[in-house]
Amino acid sequence: MALAALPGYSSGLGPDDLILSHFSLGRFRPFEERVRAAAEAGFAAMGFYVGDYLRLRADGATDADLRAVLAYHGMRVVEVEALRGWTSAGTERAAYLQAERSVFALSDALGPAHHVQVIGPYSGTLDDAAEAFAGVCDRAAEHGLAAAIEFLPEMTNIGDAATAMRIVTRAGRANGGLCLDCWHHFRGAADEAMLRAVPAERVFAVQFSDGPRQRVDPDYYTDCTRHRDVPGEGDFDLTGFLRLLGEMGVRLPLSVEVISQALQRFPAAETAGRIARGTRTVMASAREEAGSS
Repeated sequence: MALAALPGYSSGLGPDDLILSHFSLGRFRPFEERVRAAAEAGFAAMGFYVGDYLRLRADGATDADLRAVLAYHGMRVVEVEALRGWTSAGTERAAYLQAERSVFALSDALGPAHHVQVIGPYSGTLDDAAEAFAGVCDRAAEHGLAAAIEFLPEMTNIGDAATAMRIVTRAGRANGGLCLDCWHHFRGAADEAMLRAVPAERVFAVQFSDGPRQRVDPDYYTDCTRHRDVPGEGDFDLTGFLRLLGEMGVRLPLSVEVISQALQRFPAAETAGRIARGTRTVMASAREEAGSS
């Protein structure tokens, strides 16, 4: 399946649009509150966590109920979080495939989404990972969905863009690509040359947040799931990151993923508005820098 045939970004979202990543508002906010906050803050679309989808269905919400909320607020789901365990075997394989079917059901019911995040670790060799990822892509393609590997330093054995790209290349599927999360770039390899080596057409998603120069918590997972900053309020060179994306030829909406324990104490509308304003301010600064250079 050609990338042009994929839904989502090809049907109207561009580099000036913002996506509200699911975890910016925590795992389990009320759905209507989440969707309303995204719409009122000016986000063009949103991400959705499959675990929250399954929770809502178990609590009695129907797909029609959820679609009605999205339609009322003019919102759509374009990214799905997330697939893990895709190289599993034996008894764990059945559980993984059930999770995969849930992702596809979410996309079919509330999308169609553009991509699902695919997260390591993988088992076996790199060739084993590529073969398993190719299978994910093939099954996702039946639902018009792309699969985007998100590299995660320290937490997985797909710790950088180069490793993720080797899996994507060996898999050889048109709907297989990468998610570039600037947090994992700055906290990980922070290697611009490594990112430049990724073909623009293989970047399917860009996640955006800020952070302090030094870790707040020594544990990587804890740090990245509790202590992210609103764009423009931390120490990352976000204008430089946006400039790099432009030079790479990446023209995608930004999925704003500010996972912050402090922010989640506030109402959803306040949090969504704050991160949207911060992101747009950074984007404007990046455009100004590009115009003056």
